Amino acid sequence: MSSTTTQKACPSEITGSLLTIVHCEGAWDTFLVALESIQEARRESIKHRMDMMVKALADGRRLSKDSFPPEGKLPCLPGKEAKQFYAFKKIPIRAYGWYSETKPKKFFISHYIFKNTNKLSKSDTTIVQGNWTRIEVNGDEK
Repeated sequence: MSSTTTQKACPSEITGSLLTIVHCEGAWDTFLVALESIQEARRESIKHRMDMMVKALADGRRLSKDSFPPEGKLPCLPGKEAKQFYAFKKIPIRAYGWYSETKPKKFFISHYIFKNTNKLSKSDTTIVQGNWTRIEVNGDEK
């Protein structure tokens, strides 16, 4: 990729006035792979819009249900109801993540994907649930 997007490292954490957004291990790499599927002329625009949505969430600003809908179920901690995970949507890229139950004021981004359908795939659910279990149950930080 000749775009400057690849030269820009993603901060592993984005701290806002309300939340800290944490990229799970490998999440940024999946973003770069997803960008490869987009015309080079659109990459910076899509990256900028995705950055703005993440920063808005970190600062406690409301995101529309179209841009940040609940997508699927997470496993549940013992004695608690299962929560949902969400998707940042900037068509055709999505970022899946969840509000942490064990780490106060943190939202974890599991991974990014290039997607040109609205249907949630089983493989995306599996990846999110695996990252959730690793962090929320096993105590890994990322």
